[in-house]
Amino acid sequence: MFKSFIFNGKEQCPCGSGSLYKDCCKVKEPRQFRTEGEFLNYMGQTMRKSRIKTCLVKGCTAKGKAIIGAHALQENRILNKLEANKEVYMQDFTKDPKMLEIEKGKREPFYLLDKVLIKDATVATCFCKTHDDLIFAKIEKFQYTLDTLDEEQLFLFAYKTFAFELYTEIVSKKFQSHMFAGSPQLTKDPSAVQKYINTDLKLQDLQYYRDYFDTALAQKDYSGLETVVIELPFRVQFANYMAVAPPFDLRGKKIKSIDRTKRMRFVFSTTFPLERKSYFLVTALKSDLNVYFEYLEQIRNFPIGLIQYYINVFIPLYSQNLITSPTLWDSWSEMGQYGVQFTVADPQSIKLLMAVKFHLQNISKASKKEEIKIDTSNMPFDFFIPYTPRP
Repeated sequence: MFKSFIFNGKEQCPCGSGSLYKDCCKVKEPRQFRTEGEFLNYMGQTMRKSRIKTCLVKGCTAKGKAIIGAHALQENRILNKLEANKEVYMQDFTKDPKMLEIEKGKREPFYLLDKVLIKDATVATCFCKTHDDLIFAKIEKFQYTLDTLDEEQLFLFAYKTFAFELYTEIVSKKFQSHMFAGSPQLTKDPSAVQKYINTDLKLQDLQYYRDYFDTALAQKDYSGLETVVIELPFRVQFANYMAVAPPFDLRGKKIKSIDRTKRMRFVFSTTFPLERKSYFLVTALKSDLNVYFEYLEQIRNFPIGLIQYYINVFIPLYSQNLITSPTLWDSWSEMGQYGVQFTVADPQSIKLLMAVKFHLQNISKASKKEEIKIDTSNMPFDFFIPYTPRP
């Protein structure tokens, strides 16, 4: 594939046909959609078709009914702390996307945050029932406490985040291939080609971590990870999980997350509430500490106000896996709700990330002269409004 986001005619066609691109989608007639709604419905059907059933545990051959809808965040231990009328807000990929105008005259499809039943929230068909029950018991079964987290539990939270992010990328690639097959003109759309290439590269990068987690699980060796645990003394009204290569640290300094082999290095982050407190977990492989040691130390040692500011702006910009309480959602102004929708969905979020980067750099410069103080009062949304019991 060329860097200019054009498929090479002599490579395998991205639609998955097995033919060369020059003999397949490159020369196929374009598919015509009569209306915008017809195109959005086709996208929705294609996404639903792409959500395969598989068990990501190495060597597992389970199929069909043996594969369950597993929760990335446990329904009766975490998601029920966020629900109102058994619902939360998150992106719902089981529905058709919506078309939004991101620039004057330019409309693109987006999956917006919407109300989802907690029984369906964060669900993916990526584990069989046997392995889901066996592997994750220590973070999901009520006989195991989460008041303090041991090495195995920290490993399991990181592994679960990794597995669900891997499944997301597998589904994304299948979705893009199906879209190319059904609408071959998309293979000539630079934006669609770029998304396909980026997904393919991320899957290649994640294979390194899959090999690590497969081996660690088989050997029950949980010592290969370094995790920073931030414990908040109140119950937050949101949750999140993501595998991410942060472009900059809490000082706004660039993180060189691509190594000499051109492999992207990731950290695994999970944020969730319990009854009277909340956790923010950030995990890196110890073999990746040459990249992320300083980043983890900042999270471990910086003022909590700065960490909360970083999370507040970074998560909606960089993750599809944001789950918020309807109560928190309703507490924001219309501008705040729009801001979250925009940052979660905006394909040009790099512009907003750069603004955050420069702001962190300015905070860092100021902190050399005086104590770091973060004023969030003017922010259109604040994820760290504590939960208060209903009267």
